[in-house]
Amino acid sequence: MKNWAYTTQGSVKTGITGEGLPFFESSILGWQDDNRFSECEKLVVISAVLYDDGAECVLKNIYTSEEAIANPKIRMQSEEVEQQLLNEVQLWLNGSI
Repeated sequence: MKNWAYTTQGSVKTGITGEGLPFFESSILGWQDDNRFSECEKLVVISAVLYDDGAECVLKNIYTSEEAIANPKIRMQSEEVEQQLLNEVQLWLNGSI
């Protein structure tokens, strides 16, 4: 099984989907050598899309490999990013951002 020596969360991106729905998206990045960040790869993309004026929020995690799905550290980070996105959604719905 492949492991990554270093992981980090990508920045949170916001926007409007092609259907006119607000979305929030972030990712988890991983790489092996701290001196060669150019070998960084996207491991998980986490997105939240709002429907019905914010009454419904759909979270989606897209893992880029079986190794990323099987890695407990990556799964735990994915759950943390989900919570951060939900917090961003709540702030947006309350007009705080």
